[in-house]
Amino acid sequence: MKEPESKPRKLDRVDRRILMHLQRNARLSNKELAQLVHLSPTPCLRRVALLEQSGVVARYRAVLDHPRLGYTVRAFITIKRTRDCDRDELWRKITAIPEILAAHVVSGEFDLLVEMIAHDMDHYSTLLLETINKLAGVYDSRTLFCVKELKTNGDVPITEIA
Repeated sequence: MKEPESKPRKLDRVDRRILMHLQRNARLSNKELAQLVHLSPTPCLRRVALLEQSGVVARYRAVLDHPRLGYTVRAFITIKRTRDCDRDELWRKITAIPEILAAHVVSGEFDLLVEMIAHDMDHYSTLLLETINKLAGVYDSRTLFCVKELKTNGDVPITEIA
């Protein structure tokens, strides 16, 4: 994929419809997508390529069902770091942990919010106590456990403004 252009591409109604359909099902064939957005296949393919080149479509991926793969614990961990630590190095080490699904720098009382999955509570405690909390620069951590997922991987609203 090419580097995103410096100036955002102006999206028209057809572009927004393409994005809406791709976001819901990225496995649509070009022919199916073209029919859904009322284009012939060649212009549809060209538009998708432009959306990819501009960086609006960042990537395609399969979304896996983590409980079916044995990850029964989902936790959100807030992390405080020491002010003298190498911030970028801590971020690199946190994001390198395979069980970390997402990591965000946040404002407020904590510095980071990470989303983590684990097979069970023993796996979770090992990850937290033996990996995360032992990283240089981690000062404090707090965990919230997901009791029930209501919505994950929501679609980005495709509006007229985009």
